[in-house]
Amino acid sequence: MKRVLFTFSLTLLASFSMGQETLSLSQCLQMGIERNLNLKTYEGNVLKGKHNISENRSRLLPQINIGAALNDNFTPPVSVTDGSAYGKPYNVTKTLQYNSSASIQLQMPLYSQTALTALDISKTLDQLNTLSYAKAKEDLIVQISKMYYLAQNTEEQIGIIKDNIKRLEELRDITQAFHDNDMALSVDVKRVNVNLENLSVQYDNAKAMLTQQYNMLKYVIDYPADQAIAVEKADIDKTDMAALTGLNENLSELQLLRTQQTLAEKQKKLAKDGYLPTLALTGHWTYAAYTDQFKNWFHSGESNHWYKSNGIGISLRIPVFDGFEKRSKIRKAQIDIDNAKLSYENALKGMQTQYANAVNDLANNQRNFSKQRDNYLLAEDVYKVTSDRYREGIASMTEVLQDEMSMSDAQNNYLTAHFNYQVSNLTLLKLTGELEKLFSN
Repeated sequence: MKRVLFTFSLTLLASFSMGQETLSLSQCLQMGIERNLNLKTYEGNVLKGKHNISENRSRLLPQINIGAALNDNFTPPVSVTDGSAYGKPYNVTKTLQYNSSASIQLQMPLYSQTALTALDISKTLDQLNTLSYAKAKEDLIVQISKMYYLAQNTEEQIGIIKDNIKRLEELRDITQAFHDNDMALSVDVKRVNVNLENLSVQYDNAKAMLTQQYNMLKYVIDYPADQAIAVEKADIDKTDMAALTGLNENLSELQLLRTQQTLAEKQKKLAKDGYLPTLALTGHWTYAAYTDQFKNWFHSGESNHWYKSNGIGISLRIPVFDGFEKRSKIRKAQIDIDNAKLSYENALKGMQTQYANAVNDLANNQRNFSKQRDNYLLAEDVYKVTSDRYREGIASMTEVLQDEMSMSDAQNNYLTAHFNYQVSNLTLLKLTGELEKLFSN
């Protein structure tokens, strides 16, 4: 009955697989770059940085404003002037209750080092946004590749388990035939069935794990959740090996840290620019009218006459004393510069160490993978010989099951070594700046 159920599940799986899309690593990477929602936020930040540059550039351009006003001074103010011309110490004049005005105002910076430095800082921030996007893209490529390798590994594991189930089913049938002819004990049949049950559990666990892995992969590349996908079968001969040319010091992560140092230096300069004067051209074209009663706006006369006032000038602002605010900003900026230098040096040394360890890991994992593959093939041969001897009545059931367990261990070791080998090569591809090689797969 269980054999029938297993066969049915395999048939169902085969029919399900017909409707799924098999994706290459290159396809998954391209989808991830184009669709990943987290990466799109970095794209938005890049676009935002471009607008920030335009915003700061606008501060160096003329500013023109149009204004209009209508006031009801229900308690009109007074003006006090010298009244000697009228034979009295002071002349008190009450202003009219209503006044209106319309004006055009111009202000054009002639010299503002602060604005120039702020524009330069916005360009540096734009570089940071671009580098942050590049780093996020690199991290995404590594993430997708690891998920892809893991799915391949699980697919391999499922295939091996299916082969092992087929072998044990044949062994069970033989053992059952032996038992029926009084050539084997009933406990031998039970032993085979126990191992078959264990393999069935492993198969179910591996299938559940694979489903979760595919779900995560679809999430990262923004693939429709209700559509099935599959990965290509792993082929070690197609692996694009990293060139052991040393750490690439132009990696986005290192460039990002160097640019952060540059930003800190420019922010210090911005604080120093606060000591410099600013010069601007100003101008205004104004028309104003006054009346003592609101209804007079609609009658001719001096009360509703518009008086023109035009002018142009230069404004100069020289900072003298700000309570040591700028000095504090400069000192804080210097600390940011020192910290940025330390962060870069620490990251560089850390990545140099990562590279050295990755080279060692690759060599070790390559050797281990080769040995585990040989052990796996050898264990299969040993199991085949032992199972053949069992059919001939020479080997015992205990020997067969022991060799089957040894073969299973060798298979798992082989899969683990293969995955570790792929990951160590992936790490080197990133550190040497060769992730683009993955797009050829």
